[in-house]
Amino acid sequence: MRVVLNASPLIYLGKKRKTSLLRLVFERVLVPVEVEEEIMKLHESPEAVQLRDAIQEGWIEVERSPENKKNQIAKLFGEIDEGEAAVIALALEERGGNVIIDDAEARVAAEYFELKAHGTLYIILEAYKRNIFKSKAEVTNTVNNMLRKGFYLSSEVYARFLFLLDKLG
Repeated sequence: MRVVLNASPLIYLGKKRKTSLLRLVFERVLVPVEVEEEIMKLHESPEAVQLRDAIQEGWIEVERSPENKKNQIAKLFGEIDEGEAAVIALALEERGGNVIIDDAEARVAAEYFELKAHGTLYIILEAYKRNIFKSKAEVTNTVNNMLRKGFYLSSEVYARFLFLLDKLG
């Protein structure tokens, strides 16, 4: 599966040095230029270093989203930021696929264009399904550590995540 990423999964997986999960879960990982620039402003942070390494290794590709499509999306959905509009525009340019965006409004926008929109927790659940994580406790600890680093989840989303994790057996 190919995926276009927004900044939040790169930031919060990067803070936990788990960016490599993306390589293990997805066949092709794309990032719009706007998202790359946002992460690289963090200079030598773990997330910037990991993104730079992934780009150099070739398993994360940086592409320019079509400007006219990005502007159209931004006008239609004024609540989303430039990076989120770029993610959606790039996914549309790639003729579908999946987007990883944590912002609720941006996910609504992606779904409006019939894209499959997931959040960062989707990556973690997919990694668990593929036995990348050794235990549910490791998964829960990873998410809890992300929360301590500033990752935001509503109590409803966190409860749903725990429910889905439990269902995975």
